[in-house]
Amino acid sequence: MKPVIEYNNFREFLRDSYQERKFRTGFTWRDFAKAAGYSSPVFLKLVCDGKANLSEVGIERVAAALGLSGIDLQYFRLLVNFDQEKDSVAKREVYKELRKLAKDNSLTLVGEDQYDYYDSWLNPVLREIAPKMKGATPAKLANLCVFDADTKKVKKSLETLQDTGLLEKDENGNYIQVSKSLTTGHLDVASMAIREMHRQMGELAVEALDKVPFKERDISGMTMGISATAYDRIQKELADFRRRIAAIVMEDEGAERVYRMNLQLFPLTKPMATDENDKEAK
Repeated sequence: MKPVIEYNNFREFLRDSYQERKFRTGFTWRDFAKAAGYSSPVFLKLVCDGKANLSEVGIERVAAALGLSGIDLQYFRLLVNFDQEKDSVAKREVYKELRKLAKDNSLTLVGEDQYDYYDSWLNPVLREIAPKMKGATPAKLANLCVFDADTKKVKKSLETLQDTGLLEKDENGNYIQVSKSLTTGHLDVASMAIREMHRQMGELAVEALDKVPFKERDISGMTMGISATAYDRIQKELADFRRRIAAIVMEDEGAERVYRMNLQLFPLTKPMATDENDKEAK
């Protein structure tokens, strides 16, 4: 069985640990629970199934039952906290601790390249414009950006793009865009990273209201009361629209600048009681 530091989900690690012992010695969920000090014989099965969580004390009990120590124990503690954390800000902080632990021990976490890419709005922008400018330098690229992007930030972004293999330099020192898919091996990291990108791009959209001339932007919106059925229909229309836009971009030649298109559909109120619901309640 692979060590815990190669897992990106603690529940998978627990299940694999249980399965291995069961195969070798006939280990049962009751045995596992007893070894970890739980009275309920199925509690750890519920944890593995995502129906229960481990407390701070529980983390130590389970780790002891599995014989974890040293870096394995440190990694397990952080991984449990990361997987169980619901607050996005706190989750990012735990992930930073995981990365530091991995770096200090010469390890690579699954999903790090994706996290780095989506951590800054500059990364996708520079990936598009750097290859289109011969002799591109951080200063020249920073000067092209509409929003705040100093030379230091651009340099760091270019390094990230090269480290993740999304940009390369040819023999003349010009950037080349590499067709590479970012890993989605850790869905929690992927979701967290993409949420951060949406947040940053949403903030830039607000700035664009003042910074970008009216003729160079198209920002509009609608506030409407709709049913769940209408929401599903609108969501499908938006998905079809994105595909049509993607087709236009694929056919386009000679790109002149980088644009961002945000499609935002979100509730402003909680669900309201309908007449039918009122009748059923009575």
